[in-house]
This record gives sequence, structure tokens and C-alpha cells, in this order.
Amino acid sequence: MRYACLLLLISVLLSLSACRPKPLEDALLGRLPPEDNNRIITEYCQSCHIHRAFDDLSHVPQVQALYDRAPYTEATQCRACHLVHKNTWGERRRKTLWPAEVAQGTDSTSSSFEWFKRLFQTQAK
Repeated sequence: MRYACLLLLISVLLSLSACRPKPLEDALLGRLPPEDNNRIITEYCQSCHIHRAFDDLSHVPQVQALYDRAPYTEATQCRACHLVHKNTWGERRRKTLWPAEVAQGTDSTSSSFEWFKRLFQTQAK
């Protein structure tokens, strides 16, 4: 009986841990308020040694001036230009829509972006 109760307790704890919130995925999909999306994405970026000194408050206004069209010139969220996709194995792939790509038409309506999207949709299956 004691082992059955212990097994039941372990099962309950494991099932509760599987239901933990996934704030990064929610932020990347825009499921949270814009301020929360940006904060969570910024924390994710700052976890990398390359972006540790990243200044999130000045980034969006500075970068908006580099783009030549909406929605990039009007963006208030990181996810307008920065995409992160997670494949089946949990690996995250990042893509930035650079101003030069957008100026050449290689943005979210272009074939290269569609290729990038298809790559991750295929890997997710």
C-alpha cells in the first residue's frame, strides 16, 4: 500500500510538471501582452553571452529607422523582425529579417521567408 501511494504521488507530480507554462513559446507566438512578449524574448536573448549587454529599451526605436516599410517601421514587438522556431527535437532556429532583406522584398511575404517557414513546418511533422 505504501508503494502504491508513493507511485501515485510521483505520478501526480510528474503530470503537474508537464503542465508547466511555456512563457517563451507563448511570447514568440504573441499570446501574451506586448510588454510581456518583449520582456520574455529579451531575457531569452540576454541569456546568450553575445547579447548579455543588449539594451532592449533603445533597440526598437533605433532599428525602426533602418527599415523602409511597415510593419517594421511601426513595430513595437521584437517578434516583428526576430523569428524563432522550435523543431521536433526542441532545437531553436533563429531568423532575423534584416533591413536589406526587407528593402529587397525578402521579408515575410517573400519566397525565402516561405522557405524558412516550410523548413520548420516540415521538421515539426
